[in-house]
Amino acid sequence: MEELHMNRDVKIFATDIDVKAIEQAGKGIFSESIMDDVSMERLAKFFVKRNDEYHISKEIRRMIIFAPHNMLSDPPFGKLDLISCRNVMIYFQPVLQRGLFAIFHSALKNGGYLFLGKSETANDYSNVFKPVCSAEKIYIHNGMGRVDNLTTPTFNIPNIQTTLPRSNRTEGRESAEYAMETIYVRFMEKFMPASIILNERNEVLHFFGNYLDYLSIAPGKASFNLFQLINKDISLAASTALNRCRTEHTSITYAGIVVDSASGRKVINLHVQPVPMPGSVESGLTAMLFLEQKTMSDVDGVVEKYDINTTVARRISDLEQELQESQNDLKKTIGELETVNEELQAANEELLTANEELQSSNEELQSVNEELYTVNTEYQQKVDELTVMTNDLSNFLSSTMIGILFVDGNLNIRKFTEYVGREFQLLDHDVGRSIQIFAHSFPDENIVEDAQNVLKNLTPIDREVAAMNGRYYTLRIAPYRTTENSIKGLVITIIDSLSAGNKSRE
Repeated sequence: MEELHMNRDVKIFATDIDVKAIEQAGKGIFSESIMDDVSMERLAKFFVKRNDEYHISKEIRRMIIFAPHNMLSDPPFGKLDLISCRNVMIYFQPVLQRGLFAIFHSALKNGGYLFLGKSETANDYSNVFKPVCSAEKIYIHNGMGRVDNLTTPTFNIPNIQTTLPRSNRTEGRESAEYAMETIYVRFMEKFMPASIILNERNEVLHFFGNYLDYLSIAPGKASFNLFQLINKDISLAASTALNRCRTEHTSITYAGIVVDSASGRKVINLHVQPVPMPGSVESGLTAMLFLEQKTMSDVDGVVEKYDINTTVARRISDLEQELQESQNDLKKTIGELETVNEELQAANEELLTANEELQSSNEELQSVNEELYTVNTEYQQKVDELTVMTNDLSNFLSSTMIGILFVDGNLNIRKFTEYVGREFQLLDHDVGRSIQIFAHSFPDENIVEDAQNVLKNLTPIDREVAAMNGRYYTLRIAPYRTTENSIKGLVITIIDSLSAGNKSRE
């Protein structure tokens, strides 16, 4: 438009079946990797950099309307100048492709353009889509062209949908929505004027027929709320009829409503009717039909001549009743909230009390922790002293020419020095074994019997003994007394005395 010095109001409908993808795209925020695909000139012209992100300019964002859309089941946007649908139909079977070309034929205005992917073609429908640039797969639409399966502007969307393979329809919520859609599609097949299906939140679920004279999509964020789409000349009648239909559970028709539409002034009958499920079960869905040149005998339920004063009065009455009910609900809710608030206050007081108790307990624990730290320090000092004493004793025993053997009350070995170990052939792993199973170097002595006598009489034995090597030793067997003066075994001491040669000289 800049190159041709043109000023046009451009609206771009950006649609996808994935709602999350639409939400993400609608933000218009891109990472720095966009520089790989967009020139610096375009980045500077159409984007604003904030921190490490690029935001699309407001001028471009205002041109685009983002909306979730399933093009196989949802009606298309009408009177479009261009449809860009690239690399989508390559995944569809011919019957679905045929349905999509019927949708394109209905949605594009005469002279509009169709832009396909390079692996897609509209050559089978050359009377309707004439190639403008075959290499790029750009086609111009001939609205007067006729080809089998593409001639009717009101294509059969339900038939297209039923050709989808069953594996493409998921279980659970999606299958339930599909079943519900089948119900109201079959219901609408009885009428086929401009009509819509609404849910309980007044959101449009489905469009039928030429609805563009009565509904239009406003610029900005897409919304399917009825009262943001509907023509203002019908808004009051539609609101009143919907309220009566849902309250009285019957169809309501307002006749003779004057509407100023894009195609001129019209007089229509507005028919609102509940959509029943099989077995007359309420579905929560409501059908709204915009009936042109419809005789009054063709509709059921309540039929009234539309009078704006009567309708306004009824609507005011309905709103006052709704207001009263809302006020009553509000009072009830306030009462419940006050009760809950009192309970919360009581619970809060209990929590405060519990918190104070916890703080007190925490102080006590802190005091105990300090005492434990002091005791631990004292124990650590004792351990250090015992370690030093143990080291001193071990060095003393190993440096003397004295053999010492400690045994318990059952004559099991508790500890021994290296010097005595040679005389009893003891090794480190013999600790815990009984001394009775070991031979010693004193053949004339019964050391085990002597040890048992000392344990029995608590009288030490001290005498000189001869070893097999001809040397003489002083053998001493004494009770092992603790600091509490209790007997916990024996201490057997062997001290090297004079050799046999020295003894004979004496």
